[in-house]
Amino acid sequence: MTAFTGKAMACRQSAAGFSNCCKSGGWGQSVGLAHCNTEEKEIGTGKEKKLVVKVGSYCSKKVLGICLQKKEGYCVFDSKLARIVQEQGRRDQLGISFGSGESPDCRGIKVAELQGIKFDLIDFSDFYDDLNSNIKLPDQDALNQRITSDIQNSLKSGE
Repeated sequence: MTAFTGKAMACRQSAAGFSNCCKSGGWGQSVGLAHCNTEEKEIGTGKEKKLVVKVGSYCSKKVLGICLQKKEGYCVFDSKLARIVQEQGRRDQLGISFGSGESPDCRGIKVAELQGIKFDLIDFSDFYDDLNSNIKLPDQDALNQRITSDIQNSLKSGE
């Protein structure tokens, strides 16, 4: 039984630099990304949402000893929490590698391994940012009006 499992994925990057399906941002705007496949687009979206761990790069197409195309291997996770625990717990604390760019190891963390992770040493700030951004605070003017109204009602009922 494992937790926080990721998915191994790769994207193409031309060695000459003409096409880059591994770019980190601008996926909605760039016309040059139309030739990128679904997996590459998923990696791009994952990068924007901070769900990926880059594992490494490798040459995927060689001719006469010259690299014509490079690929980057990634582990893509379903949530920031999974990525954070995998990076800081599995890799940094337990020393369990993500493999190589050509063969990413995005396996889940085993229960026994989870017990060895010191969660108090993990920086969850990316995860907290998401939690805080989902909290809907009342409009400041509406809040002020409500407080004023509550005070006035309290004063009237106390007379």
